[in-house]
Amino acid sequence: MKKLVIALLFVPLVSCSGALADVITLSPTPSGLYDLDQRHWYTWGIDTPWDDTQTPVQATLSFHKIRNWKRHDPNVLYIHLLDDAPLGVERGRDNQGGGDAFDGEGIVLTVYRNLSHRPRDLSYTFTADQVDTLADYAADGRFALSFDPDCHFYNRGVELEIVTGLIPEPATFLLMSAGAALPLFRRRR
Repeated sequence: MKKLVIALLFVPLVSCSGALADVITLSPTPSGLYDLDQRHWYTWGIDTPWDDTQTPVQATLSFHKIRNWKRHDPNVLYIHLLDDAPLGVERGRDNQGGGDAFDGEGIVLTVYRNLSHRPRDLSYTFTADQVDTLADYAADGRFALSFDPDCHFYNRGVELEIVTGLIPEPATFLLMSAGAALPLFRRRR
């Protein structure tokens, strides 16, 4: 009987955790961000593509066939998650002569150094903290990515894939918590 009660309380936890997950794939226009020319910085402002019953649980930024334009040139690509930027792709003149044009803005997702001149697919999966920040930034309906290339990076497209899951209702969350806590309570007795 005890095992049946625990199993019944555990079912909502299992069924809600993966329920109705959506995979959203986004691409900027132009898809290659103007081949990430080193003379510019770039922002990609995005309207939140999920509704308020969902939240991001995973995100991956991918570059298709990215490569450094010269064989032996040192290179750096700075990528940030921003709270806001104009919708779509914007670019501005980067007169820094090196360094991160978005230093101190948003959070740094990753920094790629010395990418090869040979084309390759490259993917970056957000950490759990970065996914939480994405959810916070997107709560007002918009978030953005920024790119500052300190070299020229030819590529065949950029994609952002976001996996979302349902935000449990308070009653469901309490039931899930009770189901998870019951085995601990039973062990203490």
